[in-house]
Amino acid sequence: MSTPLPPLSELSIDRERAIALLTRHFANDVLTEADFEARLEIAYSATSARELEAITADLPSQVPSGQIPAFFSGQEPKLVGAVPRDLTIRSRLGYVELDLTGATFKTGVTTIAASAFMGYVQIRLPSGVRVDSAGRALFGYFSLKGASADSGSVVRIVGRPIFGFVEAIIGEDSSDEA
Repeated sequence: MSTPLPPLSELSIDRERAIALLTRHFANDVLTEADFEARLEIAYSATSARELEAITADLPSQVPSGQIPAFFSGQEPKLVGAVPRDLTIRSRLGYVELDLTGATFKTGVTTIAASAFMGYVQIRLPSGVRVDSAGRALFGYFSLKGASADSGSVVRIVGRPIFGFVEAIIGEDSSDEA
């Protein structure tokens, strides 16, 4: 009979997330081998979330402007790096499927304003973040799926879907999808 493993600490989860982010940036030629190895060394010896945030803070984000529009089209961005404090997603007769499972969130509140008119917005979030949602739908729905955690990072999702939906999913990793 095997003994169950102890639960991972929040620091361990943050460390694994930082290492996965560094690995993705190295694989995409954003980091040199020397920089990647130096940052990994710091990640493995880090004793606080702040140290882990520091080694990924300068990595590029795929949404530098803080806005993701979809008008008569679809967007499926996968954000790595630090998520902007204020992110706006607008879907008009289209869709946005935003994958934040590999992203990092700064301590404090990150606000995602998501609106959809005759379309939808789906946001995938990593486990280990606290999510507050405050949205109201008209002829559609606004939902949160998964368990929100107690953490220093809070993601506040607000918005209004009309004839569509806004959905946030916590803890579903899509890193193995194409």
